[in-house]
Amino acid sequence: MSYERKKRVRNIINLINQRKEISVKEISDLMRVSNMTIRRDLDDLEQQGIIRRTHGGAVLLDPNTSMMDLYILGEQTTRNAEEKRQIGIKAASLIQPHETIFLDSGSTTPFIAKSLSYNLPITVLCYTFTNALEFYPRENTNLILLGGFLHRDSNIIHSVENLELIRNTRADKAFISTGGLDPKMGLTTYFDYEAAIKREMINSARQIILVTDSSKFGEINVVHFADLDKIDMIITDQGISEEYRRLFMDREIELIIAD
Repeated sequence: MSYERKKRVRNIINLINQRKEISVKEISDLMRVSNMTIRRDLDDLEQQGIIRRTHGGAVLLDPNTSMMDLYILGEQTTRNAEEKRQIGIKAASLIQPHETIFLDSGSTTPFIAKSLSYNLPITVLCYTFTNALEFYPRENTNLILLGGFLHRDSNIIHSVENLELIRNTRADKAFISTGGLDPKMGLTTYFDYEAAIKREMINSARQIILVTDSSKFGEINVVHFADLDKIDMIITDQGISEEYRRLFMDREIELIIAD
């Protein structure tokens, strides 16, 4: 799914939540795209069990769906949602009581948050609205939020002051996501402000754990944030090729396959 379509689908979900029921024409006019494009997006959302198509429009399949769930669902509209869920479960199993963790942005880290025991006593530093919403109600979580400007397209809260806060915080584990992983070009992402936060997290944590589905292997995004030698462990899915298994073994990176 392209970045533009991912953004549009997320906005469609939010519109349906606000209006409860909305027509194809209304969505098309608001987003300035064709009726055909909106119908295709709605068809995909219906297949995923998120909405139900009506005559000329759509409604949420579950009218009681919360805004928190919608933000998670917005992430799930990206591909490989089941693989990311399994990666999230495996990553969450590594977190011990009273640890401090850094939780990166991306479409995999919300599954880590949702997979953690609700009453687990931990300290979490995060910088996305999705993860903040997940941890806010948990009384045993010491939540450190990075403040600043909310980039709605990427769900990231960013400011220059954030970087200094990360530098002055120490974590047991940093769960880092990536838009691409290439043996030569390293780890890459889409936004320079996101890359800056990732670098500081990597520099301020004892153990660096990369959480990514195997579709990212061989991909290259525009902004580099780390080389592979910065990573201690990779958690991915069974789709990993033999080539990348050997690569990580040669680089002495611990590999965990979520299933």
